[in-house]
Amino acid sequence: MTHLRIFLSLLFVCSLASLDAYGGTAQHALREREIKKGANIIAKLRRIEQLTEVAPDFESYKELIAKLYPDLFIEAADLREGDLKTDLTTAVFLYDEALQKFHDSDRAELNCKDEMRAVYAKLCASPQNNTTPKMLWARARLHTRWAVAVVDYNLGIRDAATTQTIDEMERERARDLALAEKAVETLKALEQEVCAYSSLREFEEKKALATVPFERLSKDVEDALLKVDLILNDLPRSPLFYSLYHARNSYCDGLFWWQKSYRQKEMVVNVNHFNRPDELKTLNLDASTVNYTIAINWRNAINHTRQAVSIIEALKSARNEI
Repeated sequence: MTHLRIFLSLLFVCSLASLDAYGGTAQHALREREIKKGANIIAKLRRIEQLTEVAPDFESYKELIAKLYPDLFIEAADLREGDLKTDLTTAVFLYDEALQKFHDSDRAELNCKDEMRAVYAKLCASPQNNTTPKMLWARARLHTRWAVAVVDYNLGIRDAATTQTIDEMERERARDLALAEKAVETLKALEQEVCAYSSLREFEEKKALATVPFERLSKDVEDALLKVDLILNDLPRSPLFYSLYHARNSYCDGLFWWQKSYRQKEMVVNVNHFNRPDELKTLNLDASTVNYTIAINWRNAINHTRQAVSIIEALKSARNEI
């Protein structure tokens, strides 16, 4: 399953290269092939819904998920970028996340105050969704319902329930953009504190890793990632989500490696650390290689943030054209 997730993540990243696909998102226009594939995925998701409605035990839930995966992941990833793919992919991931967190039901109750969108907060506040798996199932059902409305709309069903669901989904897509813009704002603040280089030669000439001390950047990155994580938790799985997700991880990875090189420097100047093992030597890495790895992570974080900005602009443009 881990290898499959990596493979699918690569598929999503590759999809960022083409922004043309977003032009038809808001119109909800689907090809006949997409309608059939969407309906097939929905049918499988309905099987999970039926099971979760009766509070299944772990083994029963695990068995059903094992039967349906990896086909669900592959089929959802193969859809064209748009609302249908976004909601079906999100539902699939939520059901899988529920499996990973199934035993969280034995822990403390959910903390609903961190929910950043009203529709999720309402689900979280419901007594029926008082554990992590139940909350994830409720979210998955919501996204499936939106996907059903898109399919029905393309089949010519334009009754009040369908149009109201489409309207609800469109409002939440607008909310996606607002949340993503907040994440971008947070990530861009970090850009001012890191040094990203376009080449190894430029890095070797300047060598600086940041415009602020390590302690300052460490705190700022950790604070920023807490904010971004709250937003990512409420964003559906789409190219916009993944661009922000990879930007977040690049900053996290850069800080991780800087901590190692910074500790090595501490050991040189502080004899109290003479018993602490040199992590870089243990990994057979020299400081210059690690420092360039840090700079590459900063550059990747900035590039992924810019991708997010491009996607937001494309989606806004598509909405304005309607």
